[in-house]
Amino acid sequence: MIALPQKLPNVIWHNTRLVPLSEGWITESIEHSARNAGYLNWHLSNQVAKAIVHYLETDCEFQVLSVEALQGMIKKSLEGVGFPDVAKKSDVVPPRVSIYLPELAAHASYELLFYPMLAKRLDQAIEYQVRGVRLEGLRDCTKILDSALRWRKSCRNLSDDIINFSRAHLSKVNANQVELLIC
Repeated sequence: MIALPQKLPNVIWHNTRLVPLSEGWITESIEHSARNAGYLNWHLSNQVAKAIVHYLETDCEFQVLSVEALQGMIKKSLEGVGFPDVAKKSDVVPPRVSIYLPELAAHASYELLFYPMLAKRLDQAIEYQVRGVRLEGLRDCTKILDSALRWRKSCRNLSDDIINFSRAHLSKVNANQVELLIC
């Protein structure tokens, strides 16, 4: 496997897992901090996040950050733009992870093998206490599992089964705090 260079560092999540940092994750953390400080729709979240990303891409030489280091950067940035009340409430929210379904389908070869693989990935996401899970490539995954070149009725049924399985699995393991996005 070839690893392409990434401009932003990874974050060590719960001292065990490397999670890729994204501008969206930084923005969510700043918005969360602003809400905790009493600003419901704080208009500077995106700009502060962009400034942090610019620093990380151009001046920061770390390839891995701790959550505490990321929180410190967010706090210093918020203090630097004149919002010490938001900085005091700064916190890094849990990340969101993506599961690329066509990759699982390609390794499964049969529908019966696919569901245990998906369950394992969902369990890993829950174990690492993520904020959300994004299931990507549902349509392509369904066509692979159904051996279909074109979308057909059986694909729709299989797609519904995958969605229902994912929802049921997350509710079975009591992952009410985990958002599920399917695309």
